[in-house]
Amino acid sequence: MLARRGSNDPMSMVFFIVILGVIVLGGIISYFIEEKRRKGIIEYCARHNLLYHEYAQSVPTTSYSFSILAEKGHTNKWLTEMAGKRGEYSFSIFEHYYVTGHGKHRHTYTDTICVVTKPGVDMPQFFIRDENMILDSLGKLFGGQDINFDEDPTFSREFVLQGMIEPSIRKFFDRKVRSAFVTKRTRGYKYEGYRDCFAACISGKLNIEERLALLSNVMKIFREIAVTKNDEDDYLS
Repeated sequence: MLARRGSNDPMSMVFFIVILGVIVLGGIISYFIEEKRRKGIIEYCARHNLLYHEYAQSVPTTSYSFSILAEKGHTNKWLTEMAGKRGEYSFSIFEHYYVTGHGKHRHTYTDTICVVTKPGVDMPQFFIRDENMILDSLGKLFGGQDINFDEDPTFSREFVLQGMIEPSIRKFFDRKVRSAFVTKRTRGYKYEGYRDCFAACISGKLNIEERLALLSNVMKIFREIAVTKNDEDDYLS
């Protein structure tokens, strides 16, 4: 009769060492990739006279009410901030790190958020994201809000638009504003606005090139939807 393979079997030990080695190597590679990403952000900030903070410090207080900045799960941290000004526009790009669950059900998430402000702008509070035809249709059955426009089926089909004061949102989202989102938005982004503050959120950590693409998109839409008397400023593209 063959002996049962036990925990002291050489092949079991080799298998365990190989698995452990793969895990350690993966951790080392992830560490260096993350360090390279952060270094790229820090060096860009230094070259372009932007502020860099390990923990976000320049986020405008108006955006504190935004759902994309709200605490989720536990261990919430707002990290890796780059901030600066371009003309009358002030911007801050940072990461929201948070954890859900515990033990084997523990999961970590990171969103990257860009917030831009400009004095003199006064928008109603709104939240807008891409519409998922199946999930959002089910959500509406259970009372989920989605502000639609009969005169603009393209916009209504592509977006979920929400906010507490619907009449103000409908007035603000005129043809020009709706067109700006349809033509200039980046799929996968969530947008939120209130008063002089406009923001976008995307899941994941972004390198410097991706952060600049996020900022450029936010700026292009903001300039379209919140024009003021002096709107000839240069902005980061």
